[in-house]
Amino acid sequence: MSVARAITLPHGVFAKGRLVRDAELRAPTGWDEVYLAEEAGELTGPERTTAVLERCVTRVGAERATVPALRSLTAGDREAILLHLRAAAFGDRLSCVVDCPECGARMDVELSVAELLVPPYADPEERYETTFTADGRRCDVSFRLQTGADLESAAGAADVEDAARRLLELCVESVTVDGETTDGLAVDAGRDVSAAMARLDPQAELWLVMTCPECEQAFSATLDAARLLLAELTPAGDRLYQEVHALALHYHWSEREILGLDVRRRRRYLELLADDPAQPEGALA
Repeated sequence: MSVARAITLPHGVFAKGRLVRDAELRAPTGWDEVYLAEEAGELTGPERTTAVLERCVTRVGAERATVPALRSLTAGDREAILLHLRAAAFGDRLSCVVDCPECGARMDVELSVAELLVPPYADPEERYETTFTADGRRCDVSFRLQTGADLESAAGAADVEDAARRLLELCVESVTVDGETTDGLAVDAGRDVSAAMARLDPQAELWLVMTCPECEQAFSATLDAARLLLAELTPAGDRLYQEVHALALHYHWSEREILGLDVRRRRRYLELLADDPAQPEGALA
């Protein structure tokens, strides 16, 4: 049985005009891995994220975590939850491989999930107002931060630029140019609004600043928490079934009991079996 864990969302949600930042989740279990392997294959990345959150987030504030509520979370809040789930499933240390964009050298990078979590934002709001100068004209924009529902909607875009345009269309609520209401954003203002959204929701896109040990080129790369966690939780081939078989054979537990263990605990039992000199060689391969 997975134990519930309380977390704090960096942005939070507004319920009846009150900011709510507390949430509760449980660590992923084998049943979540079965779902991702057998039922989530046709879902887009944002849809898979929503499905995992639905399974693992038990409440947001005092309310049960429903799919609409999870879709309404900001992109940064969803990324924060995924990082918490990753730590619950596999521990704080996060290993990834980054390719240098200059020389192509592959680098092994060790990260700490705790250090990747952004502190709660100072003054989160339901919507924001900002002013830019675009093409020599004053542009006043009212917008909100992108949510899981927006990301799901933009997932079918033809390319990155089309996705960015769709997200802006969904998140910008009103635009006035020199005091007159207009239906669209100028290109320059669109870039400025996107930059403001990134600044206001820094957890949504984490940038790693590194220097290549081969060519000494400094560069930045984004960390996609959703892609990393979903890849780690999606078992390759028959690995999950082999693990269930090994534990059932040794401990005589049922499949339901084994898959009900959280991922980290199940793997600890497998490590103990692998270190057991009484186990035949290759039994857990």
